[in-house]
Amino acid sequence: MIVSLLAFIFVLGVLVVLHEAGHFLVARALGAPVEVFSVGFGRRIWGFERGGTDYRISLIPFGGYVRIIGLGPDESDLVGEGGDEPELLPRWKRALILLAGPVTNVVAAAAFLALAFTIGAETPKYLSEPPVVGWVEPESPAREAGISEGDRILTVDGREIADWRELEASILTSGGRKIPVTAERRGQEIEYLLTPRSVTRYGFGYSGLLPPLDSTIARLVPGSPAAAAGLQPGDRIVSIDGEPVEQFYDLIRLVSPRPGERLEVAFERGGTRQTVDIVPNDEGGEGKIGIALVFPTELQHLGPVAATSAAVHECRRMTRETFRVLGRLLSGRASLKQVSGPLDIARISGEAARAGIHSLIWFMGVISLQLGIFNLLPIPILDGGHLTILAVEAGMRRDLSMRVKERILEIGFVALMLLMVVVLFNDVLKVLPENLYRMLTRS
Repeated sequence: MIVSLLAFIFVLGVLVVLHEAGHFLVARALGAPVEVFSVGFGRRIWGFERGGTDYRISLIPFGGYVRIIGLGPDESDLVGEGGDEPELLPRWKRALILLAGPVTNVVAAAAFLALAFTIGAETPKYLSEPPVVGWVEPESPAREAGISEGDRILTVDGREIADWRELEASILTSGGRKIPVTAERRGQEIEYLLTPRSVTRYGFGYSGLLPPLDSTIARLVPGSPAAAAGLQPGDRIVSIDGEPVEQFYDLIRLVSPRPGERLEVAFERGGTRQTVDIVPNDEGGEGKIGIALVFPTELQHLGPVAATSAAVHECRRMTRETFRVLGRLLSGRASLKQVSGPLDIARISGEAARAGIHSLIWFMGVISLQLGIFNLLPIPILDGGHLTILAVEAGMRRDLSMRVKERILEIGFVALMLLMVVVLFNDVLKVLPENLYRMLTRS
């Protein structure tokens, strides 16, 4: 919990400072005085003044603001920190200042992701490969829909699918909802209706689709029947009791229903075929010989130019996915359980920090991009809401009164707080003990 809290404070603090620095620097460049640069809201607990600006850390850590003279009413007015408003800046200056925060977050996201690509990380190879189905788990939604091994998924819910990363993202956000799937089988296109099963407290979708996986042993469970029989990583299983093993999932199919039975396992090592007898352990009625399911990985270590290009591509992909999810949320086709609030982000921050510097930098890039996108939404109190008001004023060719703007700001603030309450409630549910969670969700 301490690691998660410290990681959350670090991640949020850095991204809020970057966001507000965008507003601040553009305001200064346009000659607009800045009264306050605050990380957090509420009572000032520490800070200093320089160049006419009060740089401060405030009591409530969720967010921050800059008080720019001539920008109009903003979030600082809602917490009683706004001052007397002088003449407003020209609309084009206000628009540039408001855009600067979200744009800074988007640019920072690309920079964080580029740094992560430069550092390098192990990622599963299959994620960038075409979505050809290697295995369909028994009694899974995909099996019930009729999808078979060898099918090449073309579209999911009307969206073209290029690789396994896009396929998994589409399934993940479709839990409990019927979605059309188009696949190619032996040159013919086939239409399926797939209903991913809603799993975990996030309501994520599970389909039972898995990518192809070679039957070469990557890792053995110590003390397992396979290890005791002398099998080694690098051996490729070719048959069990004479039945061919073409990929890893055939091991599951042939071994699982035969706990306690002696099996003749043929394998290749260094170009030579050998056989051993193995008796699977009985684990809950299923046969297990101790060969771990491990997907091959590759080290993505790119130079600066390639890393920047990959980061921009990833930002574009995540932006498309974010708006797709937002569309599903607004239409009721996705659950708010999939939205992470402060508690969830703190937990994930801790996990990323414990996983290493690469994971933490990547996570900061993802959150920075989401922060930039979220702030551009046309919700009063957010930058996008202010920009929407500016667009309305430009169409009217006059400014709305300060009183009207303040009322709009208050409505947006209340709506945002209500959303926060719902998201926090979902965050709390996710960390409750299983029996209490089931009791509350049933009620």
